[in-house]
Amino acid sequence: MTRKKSTTKSAPAALPANPFSTFVPNTTLWNIANARALAYASNLAYGLPADIPNGAAAWGFDPARVTVIAPASSILQAVIIGGPTAVIVAFRGTRPDELKDWMADFEIEQVAFSDYFPAHDVGMVHEGFCRLLAGSWREIHSAVTRYQDNGQPVWITGHSLGGALAAMATAAFTFAAREPVNGLYTFGQPRIGGIDFCNQCDSNFGDVMFRFVNNEDIVTRVPPRIVPGIPLPSFYGHSGQVRFFDGDGNLHADDHWWNSFLINVEVGFANMKTLLSAPVADHCLDCRPGGYIARIEKNI
Repeated sequence: MTRKKSTTKSAPAALPANPFSTFVPNTTLWNIANARALAYASNLAYGLPADIPNGAAAWGFDPARVTVIAPASSILQAVIIGGPTAVIVAFRGTRPDELKDWMADFEIEQVAFSDYFPAHDVGMVHEGFCRLLAGSWREIHSAVTRYQDNGQPVWITGHSLGGALAAMATAAFTFAAREPVNGLYTFGQPRIGGIDFCNQCDSNFGDVMFRFVNNEDIVTRVPPRIVPGIPLPSFYGHSGQVRFFDGDGNLHADDHWWNSFLINVEVGFANMKTLLSAPVADHCLDCRPGGYIARIEKNI
């Protein structure tokens, strides 16, 4: 597969007046307008904590019903927005060079999900991602419960590392809190768990999980499917339904495009750090013309 290189300088995507004006909270079906709104929410999560409530207010939300969880000792940043018809949970991602370290260090080892959350055995997960979420889980769950004062459905989203945390949080709501999530939309999400865990996710919330992959976004391919280990290797997989942007920005729901990416782009444990050190234009959330937000706008 020939990698397409963009010659256009990246720039922030134009912010619509209100991406949530067409958001449909009371559905569990695929909806591109919901994808658009949640992509912007993922982008908002990258902001400074003091600025985020005003950003949400520009979309019609009450800034007093916005909680930002950003522990000084952690790289996690979660934004919980309590709206009259939905509660939105968005996780901040991280720069590719930071993600490279998360993926290549011992954090890549797997632990049982039930080691960190009060749940039955649902399989093995990425230790770093799981521990990162677990450190702030009580605060996140408490904020959601506080804002869910009229039975509002919960929507979860995130980009890059934020996508991994969003998927892990949906698992925590499902398996530990035993509470439903209406929709999970992730953008450029790395793999977070073993085969059994992915199967459990697919069985319990796979029909409301939509995982966006932009052309050759290499972050969606790490950790590699097989990670050498002692005494046995770890196997990583993905959950949910793929939404794939090709090199021209066209959106596909056919797994063929993801499978083609798997076949034609070699990703292994030995060269993973090198791959993540290279330019990853396709991983960008908010740049033109090839970032996730720009791709969604094109297909709107």
